[in-house]
Amino acid sequence: MPLTVSSEVKKISSFRSHKVWILSIWGLAIAFGIALRLGWMPAIDLPVLTWIRNHQLAGLQRIMYVITVAGTWPVYIGLLFLLALILIPKKQLRVWLILALDAGLTFAVNNLLKVIFKRGRPLDFFQISQGGSSYPSGHAMVAVAFYLLAALILAKSFPRLRWLAAIIGVASFLPGFSRLFMGVHYPSDVIMGWLLGVSAAFFWYQLFLQPEKEKHILRLAKKSLFHN
Repeated sequence: MPLTVSSEVKKISSFRSHKVWILSIWGLAIAFGIALRLGWMPAIDLPVLTWIRNHQLAGLQRIMYVITVAGTWPVYIGLLFLLALILIPKKQLRVWLILALDAGLTFAVNNLLKVIFKRGRPLDFFQISQGGSSYPSGHAMVAVAFYLLAALILAKSFPRLRWLAAIIGVASFLPGFSRLFMGVHYPSDVIMGWLLGVSAAFFWYQLFLQPEKEKHILRLAKKSLFHN
């Protein structure tokens, strides 16, 4: 019995600690976005973009373009469709829904943040045509949220494939990195996109590990819907 109590205490403590640093990241992102709206630009942004533009390699540029395409919505939809064909017949609908909600909601929140903060893109550095606002980077945020979550679930479900999960986890940062080579984002857009993506991945991973949290949320939703 004491072991069970100790285990439950550790789970609660872990969940709370994850919530603290996730909220800290979002607080930092919002404060940074407000600073950008007030006209402040990090000193590192333009020098980094200038260095990348002055050291472009044709072959590397083509690779970065392919990686950029890997962070677009048609690719995510295709992957989710493929995962549905694999996971749902194996009675893993819950896993698929977590991945789908992670990608969809992260994309929606990213667009909301862009509407709120309205940071212009670095037009002088464009290597490809790109519209919309710059902060935070959607490629960085959604790619890390989706691919890192997939890597965490893979490592947990299949310990023997942790090497593959590690590769996917590292690769999740590449779409954001490629945006610097395309010249369509400032480095600070990408860095904050990565941080927000990591926070989203771990938020959904905690739900994956604790299905009782989902049941609790559903119970609260039913009470609110049918409350007289």
